[in-house]
Amino acid sequence: MSSTEDATKYARDQVQWLLENQCRIPIRSITPISFYYKTSDTLLDEADFYYRNNQLEQSFILYSRYITLFVEELKLHHPGYATVSVNEREHVKEIIRSKAFPRAEELKEKLKEKYSREYESKQKAIQEEVAKIAAVPLDKPATNFHNENEQTLEQLKTAYAPMPPAHVALFAIPPTDSVLPLSNKEPAKPAFDRSRKPMMNFGNSSMTTLRRISIPCDITAKFLQAAQRNTDRKIETCGILAGSKRDNNYMITHIVVPKQNGGPDSCDTEKEEEMVEYIANNNLITLGWIHTHPTQTAFLSSVDLHTHLPYQMLMQEAVAIVISPKYNETAIFSLTPDTGIPIISTCKKTGFHEHINNPPLFLPSTHTSYDPGLLCHIVDLRNN
Repeated sequence: MSSTEDATKYARDQVQWLLENQCRIPIRSITPISFYYKTSDTLLDEADFYYRNNQLEQSFILYSRYITLFVEELKLHHPGYATVSVNEREHVKEIIRSKAFPRAEELKEKLKEKYSREYESKQKAIQEEVAKIAAVPLDKPATNFHNENEQTLEQLKTAYAPMPPAHVALFAIPPTDSVLPLSNKEPAKPAFDRSRKPMMNFGNSSMTTLRRISIPCDITAKFLQAAQRNTDRKIETCGILAGSKRDNNYMITHIVVPKQNGGPDSCDTEKEEEMVEYIANNNLITLGWIHTHPTQTAFLSSVDLHTHLPYQMLMQEAVAIVISPKYNETAIFSLTPDTGIPIISTCKKTGFHEHINNPPLFLPSTHTSYDPGLLCHIVDLRNN
């Protein structure tokens, strides 16, 4: 196979990996289909934003998610698809035909060109380094020279070999644990089963800027107050983070607490149509979710990872806030795009189960900041 053919194959494999591992939004049959139609407006807005800013991977993935959501996923996996009005279906079809599909095809070709150039550049670098090694005078014992060159060549191959598709990253979160304040050292933290709940592992990956999310400073106190009755009984409480755009960024202004049924390590929502209706009627944007860990520290369990996946696939900035009242911790997490999203999106397991967490599947979010000018409004639908 020629060098050009190698580059073409590499580029094609990279794009195919994106389509297979980054573009299928998991569908929850109990979530009202109106939620997906409403949230898809934000998905399209994000795709347009990254398209205008020439961020090829991001915009390609988001347009592809939009297309796949309506052409395949909802049609095949949501029981409410038959109830969608003809006007809504035709509106989406027109968006796909006139904008989403043409732009996705345009971006796919640009990505192929980009990946081909990257491959050729890396191969050229390997050849140049090999030539330098070959030009070194043979003034050392043959055995040592051979061993050193062999070792150097292996290092070069590792450094410059074509990067496997699984390492194409959309954004990354630099290693930090500053969002995990440990202000209470007692009681001793439980040694929970690590096969059930993955360990934190802070790492590095490549980075693209996300739009920022501003969070009210009183969000922890307000949500803990709403969750107090459950917390006293060691039951988790969950809510939906909602807000609006501010300039080109987002701000969280509401927590919508739906009817739910919880336990010490899980929380299941009920009658989600009430929550979706409130968010839609008040022109709010879904920005993630929040829940308590009444008996554990602040982290994302395997169940939490699967719960968070559709939020972040519908909006890349969406976050998961975890509050541990027992250990006085509040943490804000995102799935890592190069490992967390592809691994969780292709995992078919349910309930608590083991995931290899190296490289990390989730990390503290760095595109969020607390804003003292914002107030958190709790909308509690549990008593309606």
